[in-house]
Amino acid sequence: MRDLFRRLYRAILLPAFGLGLLIFTWAAVTYQVRQEQNTAHYEAVLHSQSLARTLAEHSTHLLRQVDHATQLFKLKYEETGGALRLAEFTRKNGLLDSLLPTKLDLPLAILDRDGRIIDSLNGYFTPDLRRQPVFRNHANNPSDVSLVATPVVDSRTKKWQIQISRRLNHPDGSFAGVIMVMIDPAYFVEDYDRLNVDPGGAVMLISRENGMSAARIDDQVIISDSIDFSVPQPSVTQPAEEFLLKRRFDAVDRIYGYAEMPRYQLTAVVGDPAASAMARFERRRNIYFGAAAVVSVLVTLFVYLLMRQAHRLRHTARMVIEAQLMLRAAADASLDAVYMFKACRMRGAHREILDFTIADLNERGAQLLGYRSADIKDKRLVEVMPELHSKGFVEKFRHVLESRQPLEEEIEVDFLPNRAVHWLHHQIVPITDGVAVTVRDITSRKETELAARQQQAELTAVNDASPLGLLRADASGHCTYVNRTFELITGLTREEALGDAWMRAVHPQDRVVLKTALQHMAQTRAPHQDTLRCVHPDGMIVWVSFKIAAMVVDGKVYGYVGTVDDITHVRKSVMALRESESRLRTIADTLPAMVAYIDAKQVYRFHNVAYEREFNRTGTTVLGRSIRETLGEQRYAFLEPYVLRALEGETLTFEEDDDSDTTERTYEVVYIPQMDEDGANVIGFHVMRQDITVQKREKQRLLRLSQVDALTGLTNRAGFLQKLHDSMAASRANANLMAVMYMDIDRFKPVNDTFGHAVGDALLKAFSARLTHTMRASDTIARLGGDEFTIIMERIHRTDDAAAAAAKIVTAMQADFDLGGTVVSISTSIGLTYYRDEEVSPAELLNRADILLYEAKQAGRNTFRAGLPAHPPASNVA
Repeated sequence: MRDLFRRLYRAILLPAFGLGLLIFTWAAVTYQVRQEQNTAHYEAVLHSQSLARTLAEHSTHLLRQVDHATQLFKLKYEETGGALRLAEFTRKNGLLDSLLPTKLDLPLAILDRDGRIIDSLNGYFTPDLRRQPVFRNHANNPSDVSLVATPVVDSRTKKWQIQISRRLNHPDGSFAGVIMVMIDPAYFVEDYDRLNVDPGGAVMLISRENGMSAARIDDQVIISDSIDFSVPQPSVTQPAEEFLLKRRFDAVDRIYGYAEMPRYQLTAVVGDPAASAMARFERRRNIYFGAAAVVSVLVTLFVYLLMRQAHRLRHTARMVIEAQLMLRAAADASLDAVYMFKACRMRGAHREILDFTIADLNERGAQLLGYRSADIKDKRLVEVMPELHSKGFVEKFRHVLESRQPLEEEIEVDFLPNRAVHWLHHQIVPITDGVAVTVRDITSRKETELAARQQQAELTAVNDASPLGLLRADASGHCTYVNRTFELITGLTREEALGDAWMRAVHPQDRVVLKTALQHMAQTRAPHQDTLRCVHPDGMIVWVSFKIAAMVVDGKVYGYVGTVDDITHVRKSVMALRESESRLRTIADTLPAMVAYIDAKQVYRFHNVAYEREFNRTGTTVLGRSIRETLGEQRYAFLEPYVLRALEGETLTFEEDDDSDTTERTYEVVYIPQMDEDGANVIGFHVMRQDITVQKREKQRLLRLSQVDALTGLTNRAGFLQKLHDSMAASRANANLMAVMYMDIDRFKPVNDTFGHAVGDALLKAFSARLTHTMRASDTIARLGGDEFTIIMERIHRTDDAAAAAAKIVTAMQADFDLGGTVVSISTSIGLTYYRDEEVSPAELLNRADILLYEAKQAGRNTFRAGLPAHPPASNVA
């Protein structure tokens, strides 16, 4: 039967291997197809998400332009003393046309300070809006910011619209009314042609507030409040960027991506049909299955060839015999005693193990038992050494054989013939119907360990009698021992101080200094001494003198020894501190600024009269209370980083906005750390606050007016230079590629001289509007003066992207300009340069673009010239 099974095994081995390989191949192909399907789906989601981001950027740009329109109206309204009306503002080629497309007739309204409509255009507005939250917000908040309200449904047209409003002021800064603009979200999806959506694709804009949606599918526009999406949790088969329809609104299955527009509470959604998005995957799947079929044929042929050569492997049996002989020689030469025990079982059904027979052993094993190997081989253990039964060794052999789990241990023995052997290390490993045992004499090592423990006990007794606290650490700084005096000084028990826990005894403000000193000592190996504070578990603070030195053997640090001495009595008395505080109060009360002192626990310990008047205004008690309790969670969250930096020893000056009163105020705040008498630790910090509200508001107003070009509404030269400086700094910090364009209008002077300055100004505004619609929303467009314009493109991936944008501008400007009946044909020339991390100034970078503009002029105008970046981007290098 054994021979039969052996021949059967040889016959089925290779076929089974081939079958397993085929199963693995088809499983791998199936898995790869599944992964490719998931990847294709994920890429389709990413493509839809990219289109959704493009839609979001376009929509955000138009909404931002509407916002700019309200700001421009506010400026002109306040310049005319409130005389500006919507007809003048929206006239053809007027102020509004410089910012928005002329075909976009937005509903506008002007509200007076009582919420009544005093002028409206292109839409219906409720006559009295004084109770609306948006109007009350503008009336109560003097800040010059626009408000974007939740999309509302027009009561007459039943369309939903986005409302953008801005506060209007009188010349004295008081509230004069509100300018309000409504925009239909359907415009963004109905009149948007920048998306490369497959036939049957959907483009949507959804309100996150009330679920209203505007969608376009091919030429069909859908306005609905029942299109319901959900965002799935991330998984292998479902990317987090995908939107899922809770129910489909038509028969087309699509893959949707989305992009959030948080400022306007909108979500842009784009979906491509699943059939076109997954077509490439379907082709790859057919290729994979075809390849798997070819591999299956090759595997079958390979197994057949192996079976023909199988008989050549039979010589390996002889090699196995040779290996057994080599193993025997290795056992005889081993320093360990080696035994092979075979189980002796009871006859019958249970086959219980009664004893073990010595199947084999080496000479060292026989000597350990007091025999020669030939004398005891094939004998039972009960005959050779009965003590193995009485001492439980045979039971261990039985347990290892039955559990099939090896056993390794160190044991003390007293029954061996060689009385010099007291300790053994043995290992028991299960084998076929028996166990293999290796035994080694470890008596000398155990005796050495015992002597070492005795010496350690003696050293511990001496250390515990020392008047100084003692600490010992290993080479990595982990505490391994402290004496009793250390426990008394620090309040930590020996068990609590082991490892890194001994640092808990050090005051939190002293830990950083101590850790830094220890790291320095580990490098220099020079002894370190310092004065620290220890904190008992009950909160009591003890001043100690801490000394530590490295233990070096053969030039290598193997540990550290430290001492701790209680020096609390040498600290100065509390009376000296009180006298110093009294003198400080006398001086501080004479200052016009608000002055206070805060200790290391962030508790107010002192403030002057000006500070007291500030807090008495709100009925707040300061002394003895923490900053969080006094100022509240919101203001403390702003101040906490500065407080922590001051407590680390840094002198700070910053501005703080205080809106706790009805009027928002701005303070200039100075934090000055207070060190202890040793100058080593921060025990608190001084606070000085001064009201700079008036100066800051005036500075902001002048800065805002100084960076807008009045004619085009674009950024002027000052704003452009500031933006260029900031963009170059960001490019250097993040190693991003950016581009700068310098352009002017070809043949602008003949137009200005022929038709007059009014037509010239209209051309500049129309040129600016067309330029704005050509570029991305994230690009910065500026008018430097005359007919000169500049563009900053940040975070571009390739130089070709900026070159394509320049070519698009040149093409866009070739179309005629209709300027109120006067048709003008012009072109533009552009100089394009790049920047990543060069050491050049903004003026030098702009000069490069100017030189390239001159080259474009010399080339015949109506074109652009581009330079090369100093360090080409990785994609171009590849």
